[in-house]
Amino acid sequence: MIRREIELDEESDKILCGLAQDHQGDLGRALAELLHAHKTIESFIDQCEEAHQDSLIAQKERSERGFQEGRFTDWENVKRANKL
Repeated sequence: MIRREIELDEESDKILCGLAQDHQGDLGRALAELLHAHKTIESFIDQCEEAHQDSLIAQKERSERGFQEGRFTDWENVKRANKL
């Protein structure tokens, strides 16, 4: 086991304490579970991006092309047109 001292803001501490309740109040186990979940989620996102790579690239290119061709209205004109 590695021992670390960390500082958390109030809200993060409340969240961690709430998660620790699922682990018999063990903050270390709750934090370890969170870190493992993060790794799993990142891996899942990478797999999804890889599986849909062609579609994502096409969407990006379409968006960039539309912006370059001036088919999109910039934010200042949207605000002006809607009196914002």
